[in-house]
Amino acid sequence: MSSEIFYDKAFIRVGDRYIPVVNHGSSNCFEIGRRGREIPEKYWSVLNYTRRDSQIFTADEMRQIAEVYEAASMGNRGGTRKSRYRSFEEGEFGRWILAGMKSAHTVEEYRKYGNTVVVVDYSEPDWQRHPVYTTGELTEKLKELKGRSISVSFWDNRHVTHPPMRRKGKPMDFSLLPEYYVLSAMQGYFVKRSSRRIWFARGEKPVAPGIRKFKSEKAAQKYLDDNQGIFSKYAFTVECVKNGGVSI
Repeated sequence: MSSEIFYDKAFIRVGDRYIPVVNHGSSNCFEIGRRGREIPEKYWSVLNYTRRDSQIFTADEMRQIAEVYEAASMGNRGGTRKSRYRSFEEGEFGRWILAGMKSAHTVEEYRKYGNTVVVVDYSEPDWQRHPVYTTGELTEKLKELKGRSISVSFWDNRHVTHPPMRRKGKPMDFSLLPEYYVLSAMQGYFVKRSSRRIWFARGEKPVAPGIRKFKSEKAAQKYLDDNQGIFSKYAFTVECVKNGGVSI
């Protein structure tokens, strides 16, 4: 049975609206890579099922789109996946889509990090990709090709270098606090996590820049509790770091 795998998302911000571009491919489709080996199919396209005549959406429209895709995912259990061997759980695909708005970037920001946004015209006999380098060029090309079978993509079908996330305000300077808190285990100090892996700073002092810091013991404990599933394999303790010394 074929499944659609959603590998990544790279939403494009156009003013206060969004183009929901995602990287996906069929589980039973492959292509030949540069080294002559078969590799999984991957390509970028816009999440606009039931709205094929549009590419740009408001936040409210994105919430409606997320509901449509979430319902389709739940109606086809196992047919919508986040990796070759893992399906989206109930409610997860919709949340994954909506999170794309928080990590959206402009054409210029993607361009700054070496990516090229393209508008793909599938109406042409062999279809054509039109590179755009500014938000203005993007909107003009979409207007020019309105009514044709088009989508928004990236020049590299498989990868995008994501610009850094926007931060609200300045990051907290923990060195100015009398104390802060970190998570400690036998493997080292907690740095970050993904859905399948935890990174540690091994043999480092708890003041190393990459180590995850918390303003209060309550915040550190809450983070442990909220991530109990992935943290259960490790005997974490909350460690208090005093600026000038360490206590537990």
